[in-house]
Amino acid sequence: MSATDQQWELLLEKYEKLLWKIAHNISGDNAISSLEDNYQDLCIAAMDAIRGFEKKEGRKFDEFWGEKGFDKYIKTCLWNLKNSKGAKITKRYPITRKTVSTYDNDEILEVPSGTGAMAIENSVFVREMKKLLTEEQSFVVTTLIQDPSMVKPNGKVNISKLSKKLDLSWGETSRLVESVASLMRNDL
Repeated sequence: MSATDQQWELLLEKYEKLLWKIAHNISGDNAISSLEDNYQDLCIAAMDAIRGFEKKEGRKFDEFWGEKGFDKYIKTCLWNLKNSKGAKITKRYPITRKTVSTYDNDEILEVPSGTGAMAIENSVFVREMKKLLTEEQSFVVTTLIQDPSMVKPNGKVNISKLSKKLDLSWGETSRLVESVASLMRNDL
C-alpha cells in the first residue's frame, strides 16, 4: 500500500529538510545525478520505507507514525540510498567525468550547418540509439562518430586508441564496445 496524501504531507513536514540535505550530499556528477533527480529518488525511497516498515512490523502507518523505530528505519533507508547512489557515481566517474547530460543539453546532438548528409545521418543515428544506450555506451558511439580514425580499415574498432581517448582500461573499453555491438547486433 502506498502513502496517502495526508501521510505524505506528514512525512514531508518532518523529513523534507533531511531529504534535501541528503540530495545535496549525493554529488560527483551532475550529468547523471542532478539535485532534483536525487531528491526524487529519495522521495521514492521514503515511500518504499513506509511500505517496508508496514510489512516488517505488520502495522499500518498511523499506528507507527512518530515512533523512534520508524524514525531510525526511514533515516537508514535514505542514507543507504545516498551511499549506494554515491558508490555508483564514483565507480563510473572515470567514464563520465568529461561528459554532460544529453537530456539537458540536446544541442550536443544538433547537426552543424553545412556538414552534409553524413552528419545528418550520424545525428539521427545517435538520437535514435541514445534511447537504447546507457550514458557510457552513448559516449562511446559519439566518440567513434566524431573521430572515425578510431575505426580500422577492416571496420573493427581500435580498442587501444579508443581506450586512450576515453581514459579507460583496455578491458573496460572492450566491454563497452562489445555491449554497443550486441545492441546493434553487429561486430564493431
